[in-house]
Amino acid sequence: MRGRREVDRVAENYLSNNLRRSPVARLLIGIGFLMAWTFAFGFAADETMATRRAAQGEGVPGTFTTESKSCPKGSCTWTGTFTTGSVFQLTREGVDLRGDGGHSLDFGDVVPALDVGSDRFVHLEGGSPEWWPAVAAGILAAVTGVFGMAFNVSVLRVVNQTRPSRASRERAVSERAVRGREGSALGALAERDRWVWSARPRSSTVRVKMARSIGRTLAGTLGLLSLMATLPLFGLIWVRFNKETTLAELVASLWAPVFAVVLVGVAIQTLRLVLVRPRLWVTDDEIVIRDGLLLWKVLRIPRTAIAEIHYGDESWQDRPEEGVARLTPFREELNLVLRMRDAISLPARRLRYGNWFWVGSAPQDLHPGTGIPQRGRPVRWLRLRVKEPRRVAADLDRWLAEDETLPRSAPVDHAHYGKVITHRGVGGTRVKIKGPLPQPVLAEFKNEGPGTLRAWLRRTEFGEGTPVAVCGPGAPPVTTVLNDRSISGKALTKRFLYVESDGRWTVTISGPDRARGFTGSATGSGTEVLAYQGPPGIGVVTCPSGQAHQVHLYGPDLVAFDGCDPVASTDAHGPLPSGEAPPNRSAFAVPAHALLQVRTAAGAEWRVDVTPLEQADVDGTQGEEQDDVPPTGHVRPFEHFIAGDRTAVVRYLGPPGPALFRSGGAFGLVRLDAALTPIRTLALPYGDTEIQLRSHTLLQVTGGEGTWSLEEGHAGVTQ
Repeated sequence: MRGRREVDRVAENYLSNNLRRSPVARLLIGIGFLMAWTFAFGFAADETMATRRAAQGEGVPGTFTTESKSCPKGSCTWTGTFTTGSVFQLTREGVDLRGDGGHSLDFGDVVPALDVGSDRFVHLEGGSPEWWPAVAAGILAAVTGVFGMAFNVSVLRVVNQTRPSRASRERAVSERAVRGREGSALGALAERDRWVWSARPRSSTVRVKMARSIGRTLAGTLGLLSLMATLPLFGLIWVRFNKETTLAELVASLWAPVFAVVLVGVAIQTLRLVLVRPRLWVTDDEIVIRDGLLLWKVLRIPRTAIAEIHYGDESWQDRPEEGVARLTPFREELNLVLRMRDAISLPARRLRYGNWFWVGSAPQDLHPGTGIPQRGRPVRWLRLRVKEPRRVAADLDRWLAEDETLPRSAPVDHAHYGKVITHRGVGGTRVKIKGPLPQPVLAEFKNEGPGTLRAWLRRTEFGEGTPVAVCGPGAPPVTTVLNDRSISGKALTKRFLYVESDGRWTVTISGPDRARGFTGSATGSGTEVLAYQGPPGIGVVTCPSGQAHQVHLYGPDLVAFDGCDPVASTDAHGPLPSGEAPPNRSAFAVPAHALLQVRTAAGAEWRVDVTPLEQADVDGTQGEEQDDVPPTGHVRPFEHFIAGDRTAVVRYLGPPGPALFRSGGAFGLVRLDAALTPIRTLALPYGDTEIQLRSHTLLQVTGGEGTWSLEEGHAGVTQ
């Protein structure tokens, strides 16, 4: 029994909460009370008027013949036949007699009575009026009327919340005034975007299907049918139980035609909901949205007006709804967001009486007017519900990125371009390099002596300096980049190059034009600067014997790219059990006209191979597991998760959103543009970093030894 009482209590609470929160339930209950109020008000008015006439002794005189007597609760009532005293002697059967208190009557008695205008009773002539039926009917009419009005007013309050703000209404009026000056109403009716067959694009570059909840659509349709069924039900009750219609009943039933007019508007919206499916097309330069339920014409959003694409709904739970429009008739979960650069105005329907689906599904503690599309209301975020939201968000983000034009590479403007300055010496000598160096320069060291040449760049003549070159006896010349920033944080007017050697040496200072050029592959040993002359591609530096190496990436003016100084740095690999050392490789992006500086130990051989991007980009092989494969000349795609232990170039194929980069304390992350040029450092090798990624973004993982991972942050999003 206790368990049953608990179940009954839970069911009662659930029912009361639903009745309190559901506007549809409140509307149905309110209509039911109004139906009861119609009859109660008519009955109360009839009782009051008849009793008042009886109290004043007014009415049609006649005689009442007693026929039957009923005593349900102690007080007895006589029922019989009333006959008027006129010449025609009209007869009414089955009427009650009131005002007979204190009179002793018997079956068949004939007493004088008055017809006071009620079809239910006549009054004993000279008897006391009975007011309690009129009072009881009045109380019933008041209770049903108050409850009916309360339930319906609570729904109308929600309807009022769907009205646009005053500023939005004024803006809509001004827009209509502008349209009125620009053309006539017939011209607006013939507008191309008003009709689907003329506004629909021929094709869509991105396959998108807008979705609506089937369950909510059916619920909305059933809700409409249930509301429409109340009117025939009211008519049947009226015909069945109301023998004669009074003026009071007609006045009390005026809510029915008003409610019928409201139902016409709801029926039109329901037909649009069921028959007109929302569509979205993506052309080369705009997004076209058709929604016959919420928009009176096609919505066109230029690609240049869209700032970014968001996938999922979890990031919007705690955000304010100011400037946000939900393109859905229901309060359902949305999964795609378009953020505009500037506020736009939607061609929303006026919805003067509210969007009835929002009204029907809005709980009492929410405000439906905050997200409903409204004419004149500025919108910065447009939220949609689509099928396959991950794919759609990724494709739209890629489509949006196609409009971003790449900056043109400026011609090389280097202060030492075409200039060559040669310094020669023997043994340890300090070389003074005068004048400012607005850009770094190349320095080529040639050792002609029997010992090892070492060089330092110093800020002062006797400073400690930074090592810049090591060249063994008989080794090929060493080429490196001299940069004032390696020894000072500000521009210098002079610096010193200290060279230490056992014999003769030569140092040549020049611009980037003297770097050794290559297109596909290059080999060498030690430290050297190379000028890449091919298209953007993925480079791989390989030390066959596993030696340590560094790769620095510079622009055509010898200025290091952001986050790429160095882009790769590894330690030497130890020998395998067989005694052989495995090759040591690093992969990195190489923009067109870039300069590479490869640094290895003196005499260590290396090889650089560059694969053009159109051959290296394998974003179609999303399912390949390449984590254990050494970095090679291709782009590694990923959607949910990727990891590695070397530098790599990766492409993110998921929807735009957050991602977590775990650097392992040794790797960084740099964003690349479509030409593989590093444009921004996203993460430094200092632990975990949360970043925002766009779909099909190219990334360069920089660093050296250890492990790294990159994980998408949409794990909890519902598809």
